[in-house]
Amino acid sequence: MRRVVIASAAALLCVGAAAGCSKNTGDKPIDKTKHTVQTSAVDTNPAHSAGPAKPVPGAVRGGTLYALQEQDFEHLDPQNVYISDAESVSELMSRSLTTFREGSSGKLTLIGDLATNPGVDVHHDCRTWRFTLKSGLKYEDGSTITAADVAYGVARSFAPDINHGPHYIQQWLAGSVNYNAKYKGPYNGGAKLPPGVTVQGDRQLTFQFPKPACDLPFAAAWGTTAPVPAARDHKPLALDTHPFSSGPYKIAKYTRGTELDLVRNKYWDPRTDPLRHDYPDKIVTRIGATADQQTHRVLTSHGDDAATVSRSAVPAELVPVVQRDGTARDRTLAGFTPYVEYLNINTERVTSLAERQAIEYAFNRRGYLQVAGGSAAGEPATTIESPLTAGYHRYDAYPAGPSGNVEKAKKLLGGKHPKLVYAFTNTEEGQKKATVVQDALQKAGFRVVLRPVDKSSYYATVAKRDAGFDIFVTAWGSDWPSGYTIIPQLFDGRAMDVNGSWTWLNEKDVNDQIAKLSNEDANAAAAGWAKLDEHIMRAYAPVVPIDYKKSLTLVGDKVGGVFLSGFVGAPVYYDAYVKA
Repeated sequence: MRRVVIASAAALLCVGAAAGCSKNTGDKPIDKTKHTVQTSAVDTNPAHSAGPAKPVPGAVRGGTLYALQEQDFEHLDPQNVYISDAESVSELMSRSLTTFREGSSGKLTLIGDLATNPGVDVHHDCRTWRFTLKSGLKYEDGSTITAADVAYGVARSFAPDINHGPHYIQQWLAGSVNYNAKYKGPYNGGAKLPPGVTVQGDRQLTFQFPKPACDLPFAAAWGTTAPVPAARDHKPLALDTHPFSSGPYKIAKYTRGTELDLVRNKYWDPRTDPLRHDYPDKIVTRIGATADQQTHRVLTSHGDDAATVSRSAVPAELVPVVQRDGTARDRTLAGFTPYVEYLNINTERVTSLAERQAIEYAFNRRGYLQVAGGSAAGEPATTIESPLTAGYHRYDAYPAGPSGNVEKAKKLLGGKHPKLVYAFTNTEEGQKKATVVQDALQKAGFRVVLRPVDKSSYYATVAKRDAGFDIFVTAWGSDWPSGYTIIPQLFDGRAMDVNGSWTWLNEKDVNDQIAKLSNEDANAAAAGWAKLDEHIMRAYAPVVPIDYKKSLTLVGDKVGGVFLSGFVGAPVYYDAYVKA
């Protein structure tokens, strides 16, 4: 999953893969959403990066906000966070150098978070960037957040054990996609400062890049730049269960697989924070309820469920119920998200292009989406890039119709019956989707073996080279609205050994074009990324684009301020409050 802007702080399209996402007010059918390209811009006015955040109209202080989700978080370590459910929680605990403010009109503005502004391009060549931290920044124990802590956070993101977050800054500092070939972070004797980063006093740090890195302010909005004091970092994976808070909330209790309880960080100073509030006394995530259970509970809104956010999408069979319920319609969070969902094909295992093309033709998008929730869950996709991406070009390399073309797939297989091992998330919805995928491919002649994987470790599992899976579904959203944050992250074969891969595609013509476009002006390269998108699909068929994902979730009738974020692509809590 993940998510979305571009060089030299120019206004662009959707950030964090942002889409036209907003709270449904009941004025129109919740499944009648449309693609609304968002804009993003950099705001260099220091006053707009200062706190406190503008008050939320009607918000009151106090109470407990609850959230329900089916599976646990994969990571809460800020340098490892890259999946939307964890992002929503992580941004309450882990601040970064920059962040995005979202407006009701769909505009996302990059501002300073820990930093006084979105960064200074010292020599106006995108090679040297300087950030100055605000004064008054504190951790959950009252100690001061320093520039050295931010630099250390970047340093630890080089560690091979901390490789699930974004890799932009590491690659730019190293001047290579293989960013940790030499420097592997501060563990095992490595330096506490990464190459290219220097610290000047307690509040200033400078990034020096071998090549222009004009997108740095946008990349700095990710957890890569979250501060971590070296004294608190005892071993690489310890922060997954208790990140050291720099935000308005800290962990009071975390029982893996059961519950995460957040309480206020009394040392957080709202005067330093332009984005977040701390209205609820507690924010509690309860883990284990299925999507069906979540929907029923929040729909009825009894007791604690009245102050609850459902994190799972409304199941297909309950979408009509929600659509007919007048009170529920006013409590839906509905719209397009930044993500495109793909059926990934491991090209090292499924080496035949004809077999991969047969999968393209056989796939049943209509059946898959019906299980997911119909038009409320997504719109059939045929491209790698989302329509929200700068330069997006619509095409269909394998026109099979919404239900697939079994006869075309059979012809490509030529009477063969290849075996495919399909990994799927072991949830109620994942099981239903697996049946649809298996049925469609077996009608074409494939023999499909199903392998369930726990959702809490799904992405980490399927990315392993030796996992033994031929096909599996993932979703990806741009980190800012540029093909640069999509195509290289998914298909750069030069970075497979560092980044992992879902398709293990490693083709010289693709790699060369990625290298060329990565060094071009972002606006000029937009059309090139879209052209490469189509080339990859026609020449290599490494994924089946399934759908441009929408979200339809519910909140209880006592929940205020929660909205579907265009940057995160999921409900977020920093404006949340519990109605009296």
